[in-house]
Amino acid sequence: MKVRRLAKAVSLVLAVSAVFASAAAYAAKPSSSSPSLFVQWPQTATTTSASSSTPYVVAGCGYGSEGVTIVVHSPTATSFAGQMPDANGCISLSNFYTTGSGHYSIEAYQQSHSKWALVASTSFDA
Repeated sequence: MKVRRLAKAVSLVLAVSAVFASAAAYAAKPSSSSPSLFVQWPQTATTTSASSSTPYVVAGCGYGSEGVTIVVHSPTATSFAGQMPDANGCISLSNFYTTGSGHYSIEAYQQSHSKWALVASTSFDA
């Protein structure tokens, strides 16, 4: 009787383990290659000025199918936005502006195995 219960318990544990293993194997994952991250300036903006707010686009490729969170550290604030990559694994976020002169640090994060990881970064001076 005890052997039969033990066999059922082991079978149940193995079945549950198989379900979790297969779910993890088929889950969407960030790209295994190193994603790129860069800033695109509008054609009208030849330089940035401390007295003006200049829009810029944060873009890059190689992100796979997981969502990407962009964090921008500017001289006056930290801002963030997120986007799902397109079918080619590329992102393009156009909702950022310079807020004055100084150093801007931009980071891209993706979630992998329930943890957020820094996957790309870039910077510029305005």
